[in-house]
Amino acid sequence: MEGVFNFVFGASDTLFYTVLDAKLRASKVMAHRIGLGQSKDIEIFDEPCHECFVDITRTKDKRFHLINSSRLDSSKVFVFPSAHDFWQHSSKVTNAQALQLARPRQANVEYFIDHHDGEFIILTNSPKDDKAGLPTADPLPFRLVRAPTASLTSEHWEELLGVGDDELIEDVEIFKNHIMVSLKRQGQPAVYIYDRASGCRSKLSLPYKGYCTVRPEPNPQFEATTVRLGFSSPVHLESVIEYDLASLKQGKSWAPTPLHINSDEYKCQRLSVPCGSVNIPMTLIHHESVELSKGPPTLARVYGSYGVSLEPEFRLEDIPLLLRGWVIALAHVRGGSELGREWYSNGKGANKVNSIADYLSCIRFLLDKGWSSSSRLAATGVSAGGLVVGAALNKSPEYFRAAALHVPFVDPLSAMLSPDLPLTGVEISEWGNPLSCSASYVTIRDYAPYDNIRQMNSGQQGPSILVTAGGLDQRVPVWQTTKWVARLRSAGGYHLRVPGGTGCVPKLLFYPQMDAGHFHADTSGTEAGSDSGGDFISAQALHNAFLISELSTGHC
Repeated sequence: MEGVFNFVFGASDTLFYTVLDAKLRASKVMAHRIGLGQSKDIEIFDEPCHECFVDITRTKDKRFHLINSSRLDSSKVFVFPSAHDFWQHSSKVTNAQALQLARPRQANVEYFIDHHDGEFIILTNSPKDDKAGLPTADPLPFRLVRAPTASLTSEHWEELLGVGDDELIEDVEIFKNHIMVSLKRQGQPAVYIYDRASGCRSKLSLPYKGYCTVRPEPNPQFEATTVRLGFSSPVHLESVIEYDLASLKQGKSWAPTPLHINSDEYKCQRLSVPCGSVNIPMTLIHHESVELSKGPPTLARVYGSYGVSLEPEFRLEDIPLLLRGWVIALAHVRGGSELGREWYSNGKGANKVNSIADYLSCIRFLLDKGWSSSSRLAATGVSAGGLVVGAALNKSPEYFRAAALHVPFVDPLSAMLSPDLPLTGVEISEWGNPLSCSASYVTIRDYAPYDNIRQMNSGQQGPSILVTAGGLDQRVPVWQTTKWVARLRSAGGYHLRVPGGTGCVPKLLFYPQMDAGHFHADTSGTEAGSDSGGDFISAQALHNAFLISELSTGHC
């Protein structure tokens, strides 16, 4: 079969799959009968809106299939019985009638559906008084609701589990007798088991004192009595623990090869950094022998976009730095979801400047405390995190000795003004639409790294910068990164040379890999265009060698 983006099996000899349009957007769902040619496939759904991305899944009890037409901030889900035969009912009208819409699309309202024992279980952030059609200018917290199988539409939704304003439900796993809910509470992970019979919920005991990342493992068996969860921390490789759903006791566990470091010797602490009227969480990781008051070398990492939390997870590239006495600082800025949906909405669109302000507040906190210095502080960000770092360099280059930006999204204005680029349409809800809204244009222009470069290198003062890019990158095209590097050289002062000069001369290093894509610097180490994890190791070796050489006294 050709042109398949993702697929899921249906009943008997059927499978369903999505296909991409010319802008790399999954826009259609097709039904394929195994044994017939692909020309006989039936189109069962088409989404014309260029801001929407289509996916198809199946409920865990295998009774229903779900078509989700999603934007970054909203959902529209159609449900149809898995037993429906699209060839027997070959009429487009008849097949369209098999698709039941759960809830019309509404800005800032998302929902995800599963099915369990005669009712649908729905994770949603819709208003509780949904019948009143309340406005949703800002996203509300997620909650768990249920609806009878025969009455799926939202007026029949009944709340099953709610959360507080500073909580965020991240994952839900449905079992025959239990529901597992993974959430963040004040930025810290928590996992609850909900007993369907008694209505009680109980909290699991998590490892590593809660300073960890929780990822549900594949738990495909609907009637299972155990759940498997993956855990990692900055100094613990990901391990898997199996919990009994009834007793909550730990059972089997699977741990990887030891790191040959004593994890107990490392500290992980959460701090609160003031930024105007809000407090920004920041995580510090370091060896117990490191004295913060002596200003150790520090790497400050940031992301803060798409509601993605910057997790205190294991990153292989950080281990060589930690072994050398570095501090790793994670700035949990607005734009992520560490403190709930409001934390995300306050760092997107017109509020994107908050992400940059939060990051700079964290940097100033480290400098004011004397826990680092401008000669021993480095910044790093990947993709949209690179945007925050680039903007911070424009505003306060004197704070940093070095910065490593990987596939950075540093020219958002040009990207959002180019509707022909892949994925620009689906990004509008995250960044705004400068083509149709002058306020969005001004907002993006005023923080975009490319449009605000100023002299940051005087020849002997200023941060050294490492920039990587991928020639096959469809999210951040290599030309965007290249033009930013060129402007840094012309307007940022990195064309200057100091013949015979002494001291550490700031550098601008550009390392494009033309056979790599967007995720070549990710910890997965594999992607299209990458044969193995060797490319990842080489990329991270360059990253660490650059940082260590720049922050080491006497090296330039």
